[in-house]
Amino acid sequence: MSPATPPRHVVVLVLGDVGRSPRMQYHAVSLSKMPNTKVTLVGYEGERCVPQLLAQPNIHLRTFAPVKVSRSLFVLSGPLKVLIQLCQLFWILLFTLGSIDVLMVQNPPTIPTLCVAWLTCKLKRSKFVIDWHNFGYTVLALSIGESHAFVKIATTVERVFGQLADANFCVTKAMQGWLQNHWRIHATVLYDKPPEFFKPASIAEKHELFTRLADQLPAPWVVPSGNTTNPPKPMDTNATLLTTEIHSYVFNVLAVHDRLDRPAVLISSTSWTEDEDFGLLFRALVLLDARIVDDPAYPDVLVVVTGKGPQKAMYLKKIQDMQLVRVHITTIVSWLEAADYPIMLGSADVGICLHTSTSGLDLPMKVLDMFGCQVPVCAVKFACLHELVRHNEYDSCYSF
Repeated sequence: MSPATPPRHVVVLVLGDVGRSPRMQYHAVSLSKMPNTKVTLVGYEGERCVPQLLAQPNIHLRTFAPVKVSRSLFVLSGPLKVLIQLCQLFWILLFTLGSIDVLMVQNPPTIPTLCVAWLTCKLKRSKFVIDWHNFGYTVLALSIGESHAFVKIATTVERVFGQLADANFCVTKAMQGWLQNHWRIHATVLYDKPPEFFKPASIAEKHELFTRLADQLPAPWVVPSGNTTNPPKPMDTNATLLTTEIHSYVFNVLAVHDRLDRPAVLISSTSWTEDEDFGLLFRALVLLDARIVDDPAYPDVLVVVTGKGPQKAMYLKKIQDMQLVRVHITTIVSWLEAADYPIMLGSADVGICLHTSTSGLDLPMKVLDMFGCQVPVCAVKFACLHELVRHNEYDSCYSF
């Protein structure tokens, strides 16, 4: 009897928080379902991964602590951070994972990820695959300027190692064309699609989730100053912000219904970075609040913002300074489990996307998740947005 063929080993590499890298998590889940294949997902520790990934027995999660250096002296701290990352990646990829058949790496970040991944593949005779989400040099240019020497170096590194890859995937046809025309890199478009667990939330799911989150979410009819636009409505013990549980004496059962006085729920997911102008949303909310403040025909508005990132503290300060009456903003960072996010999204009335893209060639995956939950999306218009909106499939999107 011949010995069993050893499983193929695919490593999926993200030089970032794997819990906040949904596309790479879904890659790992899809690859793990291939016959005789084991997957190792490598990246920074942080947010909890989706339950569908954690439930896969042939996916191994290998996380490590991110490098934290001062951003004030980028000329000094930048190279130091790269050096530490270089050592971390070399140690993990070369000495802890054994043989590797395929190494798929997310780009960006570009440096030192592509360099280390390519060299690892050469030493271990593995296939080198790049999944292009954006361009690293455009992200870097947003922080330090297009003319900076580091940006020119990053551009060269990205182009050279992209040409050395055995295969390339990208997220849009526009990016595919740019890679081919400017860098002679042939890439295959692999569109994001919402996973099956992103779907409209049932009334029971909404009730259960908002019951658990009652202490974290504001009551939208109570003004922060203590005043009220209408007489106070005490929270029923069997009610949430969106739902209420009513006892049917005829059938002697409890039934959950939407509250008649429920707020309109707007939701937005963000990484709090420079390519998303949340000031635009806040200015719009000020105008909305002024429009509905004295008009009982309109519901109160609850704005739920999820995610974390470098500009979060700045915007939280702005939220505290806003004097809104019937519009209420709550931010979610650590108290929403990954399994609860699709239900929260599926409970919303409108999704907001402020992504504009540093390159103009990528797409925000958050919009696909909203489409999966059948939530209409209001998005900032940019070059590739039309690739998201496909008639009779994903067409509930309007832009401004």
